[in-house]
Amino acid sequence: MSLAIAIILLVVGIGAGAGGTYLATHLPSTAMSTNALCYSLFITNPTGCVSLCTSGKTVTIGELLDLSSSLADQGTRAKDSSVLAINDINSLLSSGGCTGLKFATAVVDYGLRNADGLSGLQSLASSGAQVVVGPLNSGTAQYILSYADSNHIIMISPSSTATTLAISNDYFYRTVPNDINQGKADARMLVDRGATDVVIVQRHDTYGDGLANATRDSFISLGGHVQPIIRYDATAADAGTLDFTVALNTLNTEFNTAAGTYGVGKVAIYVIAFEEFSQMIIKASSYTSGSTYNYPWSTLPWFGTDGEADDAKIITPTSTGNLVAQVKLASTVFATTNNTKNQALYSEFASKYPTQTCDSYCLGAYDDVWLGAVATIQAGSNNGTAIQAYLQQYLSTYNGSLFGVTGSMSFQASGDRTPTAYLIEKVVIQSGTPKWVNAGTWDYTTDTITWTSVP
Repeated sequence: MSLAIAIILLVVGIGAGAGGTYLATHLPSTAMSTNALCYSLFITNPTGCVSLCTSGKTVTIGELLDLSSSLADQGTRAKDSSVLAINDINSLLSSGGCTGLKFATAVVDYGLRNADGLSGLQSLASSGAQVVVGPLNSGTAQYILSYADSNHIIMISPSSTATTLAISNDYFYRTVPNDINQGKADARMLVDRGATDVVIVQRHDTYGDGLANATRDSFISLGGHVQPIIRYDATAADAGTLDFTVALNTLNTEFNTAAGTYGVGKVAIYVIAFEEFSQMIIKASSYTSGSTYNYPWSTLPWFGTDGEADDAKIITPTSTGNLVAQVKLASTVFATTNNTKNQALYSEFASKYPTQTCDSYCLGAYDDVWLGAVATIQAGSNNGTAIQAYLQQYLSTYNGSLFGVTGSMSFQASGDRTPTAYLIEKVVIQSGTPKWVNAGTWDYTTDTITWTSVP
């Protein structure tokens, strides 16, 4: 069944009470019969909505996705869920009488390469796109943000989280919280599992640097000790040319030294990576004889982040997944809110794409497309400046009233999602096959973890 009807609350915009008052006092009695959707749902700018709905236009929402590098698993799911979003948006427009407007997507695979991200954004903008879903990673987002701001192109990302991009009143919006919050969640997870010392290994880019620093600072504030941070070349990792020897040699040395001081069961290994983690763990498995302690060195699980959580390529093939399952890789990722909308999307996605599983970034991309479409219609024009003005109005006046498949769309002043909770996912073997499963949840309000399956 289409999600068009189930998603109606997403496009209501502001509460029913406010909408009812507006309709009662500001609309001519004939309006409802001319365009039901504009006058019942898009209540902040019904005139602009009608203008678009009678324009005969197809509005393109661009997508900057990784389909070929270290976030390809996430990118593929985002692309697929976006197809469903466009279908549902167009279905709702048609059923609501907005028959002269359609939305479409144009996808650019930028492969996590900054230069390709910029050229992709420029190409989308030159073709008329004023809203772009993506990019997926913070490094590219930072690289192209000045172009987006200068040319008034809205970017909405389901997965960029770097703290350096928490900027108010720019053209970049993120439907996930920034990494100040994940750093707190990850530090609490480490402490909860008994760590008093941590060895941090991270991809050296905007995302990795920011999250490593946030987790380090939070862990120290909780009384922990942090070894010198180990950074590896993210560009080489994304290109598949990094063998991780230098990083793992340093990890081996730091872990063995720390274990001698704090005890082997008190030293955590925390890795901030993308899909290159699979190459890292294969290489790490060869260190069994080179360490005082048996593979995987620590009696604690290894810990990861949203760059790894639920990524199928990290546990494929089975031989690699078995290695990941040995270390468990307990990884945090923003927790969406279970609701009837995402349950319907899960079912629709599974039917359309049976070999894939829709995760939080899949849900996020679906909502990002919807948010771009809603903002365009509310603005009454496919114009980036007008769309950004509506989004800023939403943040200041209607914040949290849009409700999508990820839950209430509440944002901080920076345009980042308001933090609520993080899931903790881990890898286990089920019926001989490595799988990601839920291990618990960290709550933002209480800074506590509730375990469902302790890693």
